[in-house]
Amino acid sequence: MKKLFYLTAIFTTFTLLNVANAEVIGVVDFDKVVSNYSKVKTVSNEISDKYSEIQRYGLDKEREYKKLSTPLERKNFEEATAKELAKKQEAYLKLKEKKEAEIDNAIKNAIKQVAIANKIDTVIEKTVVFHGGIDITDKVVKTLNSPTSK
Repeated sequence: MKKLFYLTAIFTTFTLLNVANAEVIGVVDFDKVVSNYSKVKTVSNEISDKYSEIQRYGLDKEREYKKLSTPLERKNFEEATAKELAKKQEAYLKLKEKKEAEIDNAIKNAIKQVAIANKIDTVIEKTVVFHGGIDITDKVVKTLNSPTSK
């Protein structure tokens, strides 16, 4: 009888310790965060404007090319234009990568901030969770769009 009592006490103690140490899981709908983060639209417009600038440059150079008459002029023009276009495309890609990294870092920082404030140990993407977890998506969006995060 004493053995059963001790076994029950030990089992209960381990069970309570496991419950006390259980991690709190948070979930975030990343797509919803991105679509509701106000800075994403601004950055997207900036990237689109840069891309449009490259397209306009290409069209302008195409018109200029048609006006050239000699093969040597065309060859020199093509070489110069190709170099300039490559520089513009590289600048565009660097801008795009930089802005995407800024957005990504801001979202990660907001998730971390909300998780700490809500005593959440682990946060995962909502689409990989079938059931459970505390949805912090709206809190993350609110944090991102707050005047202090800009």
